[in-house]
Amino acid sequence: MHAQIKQRIESTINNLAALPTMPEIASKILNMVNNPDVSFKDVAEEISKDQSMTTNILKLCNSAYFSRGKEITSIDRAIVTLGIKEITSIVMVIAAKPILDKFVIGYDLGKGELWKQGLMVANLAKKIAIMKNRKDISDVVFTGGIIHNVGKTVIAIYVQNTYNDIINEVKTKNITFNEAEKEIMGYSHQEISEKILEKWNFPPVLKAIVRYYSEPENAPEQYKAEVSAVHIANTISIMAGIGIGSDGLYHQLSSKALDTLKITNAELEELFAKIPEMGKQLQDLA
Repeated sequence: MHAQIKQRIESTINNLAALPTMPEIASKILNMVNNPDVSFKDVAEEISKDQSMTTNILKLCNSAYFSRGKEITSIDRAIVTLGIKEITSIVMVIAAKPILDKFVIGYDLGKGELWKQGLMVANLAKKIAIMKNRKDISDVVFTGGIIHNVGKTVIAIYVQNTYNDIINEVKTKNITFNEAEKEIMGYSHQEISEKILEKWNFPPVLKAIVRYYSEPENAPEQYKAEVSAVHIANTISIMAGIGIGSDGLYHQLSSKALDTLKITNAELEELFAKIPEMGKQLQDLA
């Protein structure tokens, strides 16, 4: 382990100002939606306090991806037409893009690649949830899919400096890239992601997704379905060459995740086949 690098990473994650900042409105809306008693008027009122967010939400509501065919001109109408959960997904798309739409050099990801991969994983995870009659978690896995790799934006520079050591660890110990990150640097990007979401005051289910998406068998029992959906979506995305990065060849599809959601080989093939069409649908968001 590189003790000096571990100390530098600890210094970064202990300095809240050094971590990515999420607009306060995003965490507020996520936590409001988690409350079963929340009213759409409460959500609309909260969103309307942020003029920039309101403008961007209305723009995306009328995009090809989210549109229901009728022009939406107010937040109230947006929530009635699309539903609170869909609006929450739109809020997350808007809030997360500035954080993820950048170069991530240590993982060999060009500008926008991490963001596009997040969108694809979000969309695939949502389709998986709906395919398995788990519409109740479709919005959560969409959000989790978008931000599942946010820790890479913080830890990338350290990965760049230790990449050869990480790869050597992967090959000699036959472990995953993520496990090797922890072996060499003291932290994996998933652990950094969890720290970031703690700063953002995000719900426990989202913290579980970013922490365990590459090792779904270790996820808390109550969140295994959500974590498994994002894990499968991420692996399919990488198999399709989207956001593959320097670590892409060192991810494995978990049989336990497939068992958790009872995903068949035929369903995996169906999802994989839909990727080109999904890529076109997501262009408005990228």
